[in-house]
Amino acid sequence: MKDVIALLNCHNSPELGELTSSRPLASTSFLGRYAFADFALSNFCNSELSNVGILVKDHERSMLKHLGNMMSWVINTKIGHETIFYNEKGQLNPAYNSDINNIKENDWVLYSSNASVILFESAHIVLDIDLRPIIEEHKARGEALTVVYKSINDADQEFTHGYVFDVGKDGYLTGIHKNDGQQKNANVSLEIWIVNRTVLADMINRHQMVDAAFGMREMIGYLVKNNILKVHAHEYKGYVRCFDSLENYVKYSFELLDRNVAKELFKSDWPIYTATHDTPPALYGENSVITNSFISNGCVIEGEVDDSIICRNVKIGKGAKVSRSIILSNVSIGSLVTLSDVVIDKYSIVTARHTIAGDPANVIYLKQGAIL
Repeated sequence: MKDVIALLNCHNSPELGELTSSRPLASTSFLGRYAFADFALSNFCNSELSNVGILVKDHERSMLKHLGNMMSWVINTKIGHETIFYNEKGQLNPAYNSDINNIKENDWVLYSSNASVILFESAHIVLDIDLRPIIEEHKARGEALTVVYKSINDADQEFTHGYVFDVGKDGYLTGIHKNDGQQKNANVSLEIWIVNRTVLADMINRHQMVDAAFGMREMIGYLVKNNILKVHAHEYKGYVRCFDSLENYVKYSFELLDRNVAKELFKSDWPIYTATHDTPPALYGENSVITNSFISNGCVIEGEVDDSIICRNVKIGKGAKVSRSIILSNVSIGSLVTLSDVVIDKYSIVTARHTIAGDPANVIYLKQGAIL
């Protein structure tokens, strides 16, 4: 689709505590080999969207490192391109570092491109979705703005940092409000928005007069509340998870150790692309025992690993036992170490005979580069 620009939106992603203190959630490791950005970018690629942009909020270095040559997720590198959108002014004034202000600073999207439609997808909501029929529906109906939602029955516990839609019988929004956790059944926003370029330009023109600190979410709410714009709602019914806390990061990662759940996200006809690394296969010691775990390339495992996710180039020594834990890349675990319910960040070292034991309700986080 040459007339669509697809934007990976990193502005609304929640912080996962210290795990995202030096990186955005979009480039945070997930399931050993992926980053969260890979899922939205793969949706763009699989949906044949060749013009891709990344709205970077902060930690640009980490995003550039993961994106590599900037063409990995473009389906047709001859006619497509991938662009970083960055708002330098927003770094000086974080209160105004929003997705709308980012686009305003990169306004070629509105004035210099041939795109008629701009599509947004957020990094912290993981799903695989074919965007083509939604875009075609948007065009065929002559809509100005289309949003995507999912009906859930546990909104008192899930998507608690997000927004809830009130959807009328005609399929248009009648209201938008933050999820206050007071209702179980709700239509939660998946933060996928399809907006005509001229409509987006009008939203940006109104933006300064309404509230310069507003982002897209708030502007859409304003337009609906004041009956300025009819917003069509499209319901999505597949697998989706919102990663809005360290607890959910752990819980949903472990959920995908179940093959039946993993099949809902990882499908043979919908590949998830990621940056590749020239690393050897994992090496397993003679006495190693691996149960229900993801083990990435480059690992050397000589101990026991159970119900865990082990990222690239991790070394686990003899007699060590790792259970219900997530170990990020380039970590060294010494011999006779016992770990349970722990997240260990990159480049950390746990020397021999240490024990670190959390519990499922209170996972322990060991910061990047820690030495014990």
